[in-house]
Amino acid sequence: MVFKSRFSRLWPYLVLLPALALYALFVLVPAVGNVVLSFTDFTGNIRLPIRWVGLDNYARAFGSDQKYLTDAIRVTFIFSISITVLQNVAGILLAVLVNAKLRLRNFYRAVIFLPNILGVVVVGLVWTLVFDPMSGPVNLLLQQFDRNSALLGDPDIALYLVIFVTMWMNVGYGMIIYLAGLQNIPGELYEAARIDGASNWGMLRYITIPLIQAAITINVLICLIGTLGLFDIIKVLTNGGPGKSTSTLSMYIFNTIFGGDSQGFVAALSMIHFAIVFVVVLIAQYFMRRRETEL
Repeated sequence: MVFKSRFSRLWPYLVLLPALALYALFVLVPAVGNVVLSFTDFTGNIRLPIRWVGLDNYARAFGSDQKYLTDAIRVTFIFSISITVLQNVAGILLAVLVNAKLRLRNFYRAVIFLPNILGVVVVGLVWTLVFDPMSGPVNLLLQQFDRNSALLGDPDIALYLVIFVTMWMNVGYGMIIYLAGLQNIPGELYEAARIDGASNWGMLRYITIPLIQAAITINVLICLIGTLGLFDIIKVLTNGGPGKSTSTLSMYIFNTIFGGDSQGFVAALSMIHFAIVFVVVLIAQYFMRRRETEL
């Protein structure tokens, strides 16, 4: 009985052990290794000796390469904040629309969510064709108004086109989360508000938004974490160009590591990236949780 009692207490830990071992092997060990590499001159060639250089890589990032770093951070914040705001506003409005008693509303939900399950490469190639400056439908439409644009090749608008494509691809995911929150709101609240003469805007502002605040917090944090580290759709659409106008911090790190630079320097950049994401998410979480309690 004593053995059986001990075994029952140890069983949950034994079940978790394989998952914890895999997590440590593929997440914790590489993370710690990246921290160590950021203080070395490791070039990727294991045959060469690795020298400890201390903070030299960080000094380079904030010294000779400061312009590249600050430009990448600026583009990252424009990209992330724009998508977070626009995607959540669109997600709430779409969730309210498809939550109404419409015919084929399940079909509309599936259509809006569909881009989210397509591969990044598929989405990127499709929109590359759409924005083709020679024969793409967008440019053909502009030509009807005697206008012409390089679109993704134009440094003035390329970032905003990438923001639009990213939002189009992911807005369905946010809509589903908001839809789940809307379906937990009692219908009696809306009926009482209608009897009191509340408008649709008033019900959205004073009933819907406060009662889905938890869903808003989740979506905002997901958007921030995802967009601050996003590079795949940018890689497919513009590769960080033209003129580094779409080169976010993740894209800058990606291009640096495949540009033949020191992996120790790239590790330092990734640590700076991690620190920025960590601080931004902590601040956002603090204010979003505070807003939840105030409402």
